[in-house]
Amino acid sequence: MGSPVSTLFDNPSRLAKKWRALIDAVVNHSVLVAVGLAGIVAAHAVSTVFWGWLNPYKSLAIDANTGTAVTLYLGAAAAAAIVAGFAGVVIVFTIGSEADRIQRFRVKSGKTLQVAWMAVVAEPFAATLLGVVAAMIQVTSGKHVAPWFFELGLAFLIHGALLLLKLLSEVVQIVHAQDRVAQVKKTEVPTSELFD
Repeated sequence: MGSPVSTLFDNPSRLAKKWRALIDAVVNHSVLVAVGLAGIVAAHAVSTVFWGWLNPYKSLAIDANTGTAVTLYLGAAAAAAIVAGFAGVVIVFTIGSEADRIQRFRVKSGKTLQVAWMAVVAEPFAATLLGVVAAMIQVTSGKHVAPWFFELGLAFLIHGALLLLKLLSEVVQIVHAQDRVAQVKKTEVPTSELFD
C-alpha cells in the first residue's frame, strides 16, 4: 500500500478537494489565521535569540545606512495600502449590488462573509501600519525589533491578499452566472410570438 502522500497525488481531484478545503478553512477562520500568523512571527523572533542563523534580518540591524531598511518597510506599507484600497472597492461593489445572486450570496454566507470582509480590509491596513511603525522604529532606536513588525506586516499582507483573491473569485463567478441568465432571458422568444 502506498503512502498517503502518493495516494493523494495519484488522484488529482482528491488533491484539488483537499486544497479547496484548506482554502475554505483559511477563509472561514480568518481571525484565527491572523492570530496564528502573529504567533508564528513571535516564535520566529524568539527563536533567533537562541539560533542566530534563523534571522534573515541580521544585515539590516548592523547596516549603518538605515535608508535601505526604511525603504523596504515603506515599500511593503505602500503595497499593503494598495491591497487595502482594492479590497474596499471589491467590498463596496459586493455590498452595494442589488443583483439577485449577489444578495443570495450575502445572505447564505452570513457571518462568515462579514468576518472575511473585515479581514480583507483590516489585515492590509494593519500591514500598512506595521510597515510605517517598522520604519519609524528603524530610524529611532530599535533596529533589532523593526524587522519583526515588518515580517508580521508581510504575513498580514499575504493573508489579506489571498482572502481578497478568494472573495473576488467568488464574486466574479456570481456575476458571470448572473450575466448568463440575463443573456438567456434576452434571447428568449415569448410563446405568444411563436404562434403568430
